[in-house]
Amino acid sequence: MQNYIKTDRQIHWLSQVIAKANRTYVPEKKDDSHTSLYYDSIGKRILGRWIETPEGEVILALNLNSLHFEWLDKKQNILYEVSVLNKNAEQLEKSVSTFLYSIKMRIDNFLKPMHFEIPDYKIDKLLESDISDPGLKSWMFFRTLANQACQSMSGYLQSEGEIRIWPHHFDSGVYLQAKGDLGLGFGLATEDSMIGQPYFYLSGYQSKSPIIYKNLSKLSLGKWQTGSGWNGAVLPFSEVLNLSPLEAVAAIQAFIKEATNWFLKQ
Repeated sequence: MQNYIKTDRQIHWLSQVIAKANRTYVPEKKDDSHTSLYYDSIGKRILGRWIETPEGEVILALNLNSLHFEWLDKKQNILYEVSVLNKNAEQLEKSVSTFLYSIKMRIDNFLKPMHFEIPDYKIDKLLESDISDPGLKSWMFFRTLANQACQSMSGYLQSEGEIRIWPHHFDSGVYLQAKGDLGLGFGLATEDSMIGQPYFYLSGYQSKSPIIYKNLSKLSLGKWQTGSGWNGAVLPFSEVLNLSPLEAVAAIQAFIKEATNWFLKQ
């Protein structure tokens, strides 16, 4: 688990460069979703959003195999790339912005701080020796699993939602409209003080009336978390970490079904 958590923090730190590109060059949305990211399990990349430039649409990616930031075009051609290693945050941003400057785009706003702060992971720069191959493999496996679980929940409810990574809290998640004004959020969250380890979560939101968390159903795995400022069901990482891939999928799907069904009956 510690390999996963360390890698999670490193990728969160690096991904702020992509969030800055989104913030600066993607049309703003009130919910901040224009800054969000996506884990591409085929290309093993963190992707931003498409950006209009004088040279056509481009997207900024963090390639987890090569440990490079890449500017890509619609044909998946690499237009420009730069290693993430041995560079502090300012050096990374300036290196990535070199491509934008070369195509005559303004970079002053890109280099400005984000409107939120992430935890201080005590990372100045990353060396090759800092990167754990087992940690990367574990991270990619569980974020792929999270993407698949989000899609499974969407299929279960027959409701469409965008599967994204939110650069602030760095959870992989989806928000779906379930019934009436009931919305459900599901995802994989980073380690925090509430659970003390990474965890899958499922929470409900209603605008017209609050959800009353009483007569909670029994969950095969996981637990209900209530009364701490956040209410919902959680499945701690430790309960799926040592399962086989097929067992992990089955466990997460059971968690989704059981928690979702409780919300639907309220």
